[in-house]
Amino acid sequence: MNDDVKSTIEDYTYWDIFEEGVQQRSSREVLGDINTLMNSVENEVTTRASEAGQDVTQTRRTVAGTYFQALVSYATADIASDNGFRLIHNPRNLNGTELAGAVPTFEDGSGEETELTPDTDIVYFDPDNDNSSIFIVSCKTSFRERMTQSALWQIMFTMSNHSCPEQNCPTHQFSLSGDFNRDIYMGFATTDFYDSIDSIDVIDLFDFGYVPSEGSSTADNVYPISCLVDHIQNEWGDIR
Repeated sequence: MNDDVKSTIEDYTYWDIFEEGVQQRSSREVLGDINTLMNSVENEVTTRASEAGQDVTQTRRTVAGTYFQALVSYATADIASDNGFRLIHNPRNLNGTELAGAVPTFEDGSGEETELTPDTDIVYFDPDNDNSSIFIVSCKTSFRERMTQSALWQIMFTMSNHSCPEQNCPTHQFSLSGDFNRDIYMGFATTDFYDSIDSIDVIDLFDFGYVPSEGSSTADNVYPISCLVDHIQNEWGDIR
C-alpha cells in the first residue's frame, strides 16, 4: 500500500548516503538510532554541498529536516501497510488527498473563509474506514523551532469541532472544509538536538509525541520514537 512512499524517498538526492545504515537496521532500530544516522552523514553532506558550491550551512539544515522526516516515513511505511494504514508523506496540504474535508476553515465575519493549513508532515489513516481515526505526526529536528505552529493547528481543529450554544462564541467562526466524521490525533516527532523539549509547555497541547530515547522527556504523552512501531500496530490504543 505504501510502496510509493518508499520509492519517492529513495529518489531523494542524499538518500544514498543513508541507505546502507537503513538497510542494516530493522524498522524499530532505524527509529531508535535515528539521531546516530543523522549525525553519521554530516561530513558527507558537507563535502557534497561544498563541491557543488552550495551554502553548506543551509544545505545541512535542509537535509536534517527533510531526511529526519524521510527516515520516519521510510521506517514505518511497511508496518503501516501491514496494519491497514495508508501513509501520506510530506503532503503540501490535505486538499489533494483523501482527507481534503479535514482542513479547518476560518470565517472572519465578512463572509470570507480562510483555510488553515495543518502541519501534516506524516499522516496515517485507514483508507477503507471512513469512521476511523487519523494520526498526524509533525516532524521537527529542533523542538523549539516552529512546534507552536503544529500545536496551533491542533487548537484550530478542536475549535472547528466544538459545539457551543452561545451565539457569540468565537468558535462559531471555525468549521471544517467538508463533511468529516473522523477523529484526528495530532502528534510530533523530534530529534531534539538542543535538549529543549521539557522546557516548552506547548507539548501539553499534543495528543502524543516522540523523542530520540527513553528519558528525553518527563511528559506523560511523550514516548521514545521507536514506540511509533508499537503505536501503529495497536492503532494508538494506549493514547486514545
